[in-house]
Amino acid sequence: MVIKMFEFTIENSEFLNDFYRELKEYVKNSYTFTARFLITPELMEQYKEQEKLTFILINKSIYQNIFNMMAQLDNNMIYSAMSCLENALHNIRLYHVLKINKNNLYKYMTDEYFDLEKCEEFISKNTDIKDKNEFSVIDFYKDIKSKNRFEDIKSILPLEIHEGSLYMGLSNGNELSEKLQDKVRGYIVSMYRALDFHNQMFFNGGIDQDTEEIEGEIYKMFMEYVRIYA
Repeated sequence: MVIKMFEFTIENSEFLNDFYRELKEYVKNSYTFTARFLITPELMEQYKEQEKLTFILINKSIYQNIFNMMAQLDNNMIYSAMSCLENALHNIRLYHVLKINKNNLYKYMTDEYFDLEKCEEFISKNTDIKDKNEFSVIDFYKDIKSKNRFEDIKSILPLEIHEGSLYMGLSNGNELSEKLQDKVRGYIVSMYRALDFHNQMFFNGGIDQDTEEIEGEIYKMFMEYVRIYA
């Protein structure tokens, strides 16, 4: 059985398709690694059982949404793919604030008025500028959320026009417009950066050599992407 994969036809399509293919392998491998990490007693010994389960479920949700995003992309279902991406990004943000501050974890599990944005603001104010991640998961989330709610329809409509018409089937077309492919290109690369940010929450100092090798390969491709699109 041949499994369909999203295919770029725009400039640099060969590289972009290779990057997307490698990204799929990276996602599969990193989920296996993170899931194994979270059930290894010596790596999670500082957490109580319910706290461990909380991290496991949030991590599972992140990856389920990313897998679903890619499955929807493979069928050119761009809007549903972006909805899955929004969910994944929200939970990447959540995992981050719970993992780096145990007080946040306690509040999350006990306070029905837990405020994710307030936690992020506190972390931002108390983080040295030099240590702040150059890529902002929060900004990316806000951008995707805005697109999913069609808050700027004038910028979305031109993306859907291909060869002078709007595809009326359920998907976004058998072949996407160049403008829409260009947007998808950016979403895919930013998704990689968001997932890389998430994976930094897991110590991997030689614990899993296969994961380190795949991380190295996708990072090389990302740097080549930066060179091409700088």
